[in-house]
This record gives sequence, C-alpha cells and structure tokens, in this order.
Amino acid sequence: MTNRQHLTGAQAVIAALRANNVDTIFGIPGVHTLPIYDAIYNEPGIRHILARHEQGAGFMAEGYARATGRPGVVCTITGPGVTNITTPAASAYADSIPLLIISSSQSRATQGHARGELHEIKDQLGLMESLVGWTRSVNYVEEISEALHDAFRVMQQGRPRGAYIQIPCDLLNQEADVDITIPGPFERPLPSIESLAAAVEILREAERPFIVAGAGVTTANANQQLLQLAELLQAPVLLGSKSHDVLPTNHPLVLATNDNLPLDLDAFIATRDAVLVVGSKLGAERTADRRLPLPERMIHIDIDPTEIGHNYRTQVGIVSDAKVALDALYKFLKEYPHERTAPYGALDDLREALYLHTVAFQGENFTMLEGVQSALAQLPADTMVVADMTMLGYAAAQHLTVRQPRTFIHPAELCTIGSGLPLAIGAQVALPGRAVIALCGDGGFLLNSSELATAAQEKLPVIVVIFNDATFTRVKTDQQRNYSGHYIATDLLAPDYVALARAFHAEAVRVTTPEELSQAIQSATRHAGPTVIEAPLLPRQWHNKRSVEQSVTTLA
Repeated sequence: MTNRQHLTGAQAVIAALRANNVDTIFGIPGVHTLPIYDAIYNEPGIRHILARHEQGAGFMAEGYARATGRPGVVCTITGPGVTNITTPAASAYADSIPLLIISSSQSRATQGHARGELHEIKDQLGLMESLVGWTRSVNYVEEISEALHDAFRVMQQGRPRGAYIQIPCDLLNQEADVDITIPGPFERPLPSIESLAAAVEILREAERPFIVAGAGVTTANANQQLLQLAELLQAPVLLGSKSHDVLPTNHPLVLATNDNLPLDLDAFIATRDAVLVVGSKLGAERTADRRLPLPERMIHIDIDPTEIGHNYRTQVGIVSDAKVALDALYKFLKEYPHERTAPYGALDDLREALYLHTVAFQGENFTMLEGVQSALAQLPADTMVVADMTMLGYAAAQHLTVRQPRTFIHPAELCTIGSGLPLAIGAQVALPGRAVIALCGDGGFLLNSSELATAAQEKLPVIVVIFNDATFTRVKTDQQRNYSGHYIATDLLAPDYVALARAFHAEAVRVTTPEELSQAIQSATRHAGPTVIEAPLLPRQWHNKRSVEQSVTTLA
C-alpha cells in the first residue's frame, strides 16, 4: 500500500520513517543535513536526541534497538559524520542489531570528481558497504521511500544487521511526487518439515541433551519457547556474554558464562550426547576459539543459513525464525514423553567453578560487583544493565542475576571500549520510567564522557557507575603476563569524576564499599536526571620481570 504526496527529498525521508513507525532519531545536524532537520522540526511524531559525537549518536541508536528490538535510527552528515559512525555500524553487524544509518552525500554534480568539496571522502558508500549488511545510494527523490522500506524489510525479515542509505545533499531540497510505502507485516523464514523431523529424532533419542542459546533467541522473541523446551528435555542451557538475558539466570537449568571459560565447562559438555544450538553463530569468543567439545549430534537453528555449520559441523540445520522452530519442536516432542533428569548436582558444581574462576581473575575488586548485585535485588525485574568493556563489566556478563529478556547489554564481540554510556542513553530513551545502569571503567568512560551532556539536556535518569583504578587493567594484565611486565600507555591520570559529572549538570557521588554502591544505585533511581557514581578500586600489584629479578637478588 502506498500514499502519494508532493514532498522534498528531506520530507520524503521523514514521511517514510513515520510510515515505518519510527519515533526517535539520534544525531548531530550539519550543513548538508539541515533540510532533514527542518522536516523533523515540522513532524511532532518524531523526537530528536542531540548527541555530542556521531559515535555516541550511533551507539545511542544501537542501545535503543537493543532495548526494544525495533530498528534504531541515526542521521549524520557527509564525510566526517559517516567516518565517526563506523564503529557503531561495525558493532551492529557483529551482534546482529537493526541499526539504520541515514547520511547525506556529495551532490550529484560533484560526485566522483575529487574537487576537494566540503566533507568529501574518497568512497563513502564503499566504506559503509564494508561494515553493514545493506546499503543504498539514491539518485532521485522518488526512490527515497522505497529504499527506506527495503532497509526496514531487510532488518526485520532476516538476520538484523546495520543498514545504510545515503542521499545526495542536492536531493534533500528537490521536490517530487513520492509514493510513501505503508509496510505490512514482514514474513520470516519457516522451518522445513524434513529438518524438524530429523531434529526431533535426535532429541528423542538423546539421554543427556544440552542447549546453547544465542542472542538470536531474544531477537525472535522466542525466550518462552526456549524455556519450555529446555524444561521438557531437562536440558541445561548455556548462555554467553551477549545472550546473558535470554533466560532468567537463576533458573536451575541455566549456566551463565562470559568469554573467559574454565576447563571445568569443557569437562561438563563432554558428558552431553546431543546439543541444540539456537540463534548463535558459535563464534570464537563464545567457544574459546572452538575449544568447547560440542557433541557431534548437533542441531543448529538460525535465521542465517550461512552460519549453520560454519564454525562447527552440524548434523541437522534448521533455517528458520527461532520462535516458530522451537514451538514446533516442543509440540512434536511433547507427543513422545521421555523421562530425563537434569544433572542438577553437576550444574551446581559447575556454577561454583565458574564463580571461583571469575573471582580469581578479577581479584579483590570483584566485591564491588556484589554491590551492583545487591542493588538489582531491590530494583524491579525490568531494570536494565549495560556493561562496558571493563574488568567488572566482563564479570557482570556471568555473575549478575537477570530476570527478563532485553535487560542486559554487553557487546563483547566487537568489544568497543567506551560504548557503555551512549548505549545506556539510547536504552533509557527507549524505556522511559525504567532504571538503566551503565557499568563503565574509568578509561572507557572518558572515551564518550561528553554524552553526559546529552543525558542532562534530555533529563534522562541514566545511572553511570565508574569503576576507577586509573588503569586500562585488562590490557595491562596482558602486558604483565605476555610482555614481561613492559608497562606502557596503560596508566591514566584520573580526573575528579564527581566534579566532572557535576560540570555536566549530573548528580554525582563517590562510594568506597559495596554497601555504599548498592545504596547509591537505589537512591539514583529516584533522581529525575543522570547520576554518576564513582567507585574507586583497590590498586593491583604490578610486577615486571626486572623487579622480580631484583627481589630474588636481594633475597640471595
């Protein structure tokens, strides 16, 4: 269905976005995109969130998408705006997030002539083609609506990844009769009867089945279907850093892990006689570089056929929407009751081993994460946590209890330090009235600390916890272990984070104990704007080869 209107190119962009139920755009205006902003000004149904850096705007749109499951939209200018947004584009590709990037480009008359025009770069479209799943450059106003419709279709019909559309800046002011496409429901692939039958056969015969659940389960809204199948099979479910919130982590069948996997997990998996993989590509980070001994009798459900059998040999591949496939498997298997008992004792032992492994890796500062855990126990189940790339963020991806889908964000594959605050801002925009907590390291926070101004201007009650040890700890740990303690470029001169936050019109407090941290988080949920909580960490002992040799000589 279409609706014909006489519009400028910029008006066509906004009309097409509204037709696709977009209510929020993140971005920073520039001279090339002012026509789009003028169209936003005249569209009361769209809220614009002004970021302080295009990377921040991209991560905000990504956070919005992760929180809602709907495409997040970001608008940026030609050239530097596009290059600044490449990191969120790559993140969306790595984690299968529906992120739509709309950009201006050079006018049609100057494209390809290398005249040194304002914001000119060599190959803007080619740059984005290497980072996202779908790209389009339009040449006529009449193309804009259909191009945007295609972008939304691709992001919602198959595996969601970033989409990019660029519009020559001269088109934004040109007028034409435009057919605004009104989208209907997008159909997702359904499983074949043959693949379902083969999967049912394996699961019927299995005595000790096991499930690996990826974030694709949540993308398909298949969380309840997965849980009922796991309970029917009495099958343990392995969650990872990116799928930490697929099922309640306190469920007796759930094993929550991060990407630092102990050998105890290998031993447990080796006892399983069949595995069902759902919505996971079984990537190197998830499987300790394919070290995990997954059973040969493997069923792999994924909406992307290229991922089935790519990293592990698969006996049965099911290309399908996960919700439909899991529901079908449950209904078939329910007809063939099979008495099984989950290895609850072994699962308890494994959880203890995972916990001790994490505590040993984190050291004494792990107790600060207990303060976050304590606060979450007192907050509603829909409280969202965003874990940045920091030591306690990695631990959170295994240790924190989550109770609902879409309440934990940890983009651990691209592993972009500094993404936590803007991701949390985007999630907070999407989820007004809910608590959103960003767990940041001091180094990562400084990468996008200017986005506190966005949170303050929009009066967003996002809570930022800064774990401060004035060090890039994960990198320095590698220098200690693998480079003889040759420490370089990993120590930071820490600013006064409380004063910095207050300069951005945010509330701020410094805490020193897990109990104080818990109370500060709970108090911050009652504040109408952003709150920064600085939690200084205990200093680590950093030895190098030379200091160890000197100590040995002294003792001798």
